[in-house]
Amino acid sequence: MKKILVILLLGIFVNACSGSARDVSTLGGCAVGGITGSKIGKGQGNTAATIIGTALGCAAGNEVGKSIEGN
Repeated sequence: MKKILVILLLGIFVNACSGSARDVSTLGGCAVGGITGSKIGKGQGNTAATIIGTALGCAAGNEVGKSIEGN
């Protein structure tokens, strides 16, 4: 549970904007990527997978938000 809160907080800090569809999808992508990454590996490998998963999820969510907004 603690990891999930950290992931969500990271997403919020990365996404400190106005709350548009792009922001919401980026935050969702961060959460999903982080949770997925946290299921992989053990020890420090798990930490690295969580960080990488969060970063990739944020990027993917941001792209989805761009397509929703039409930018």
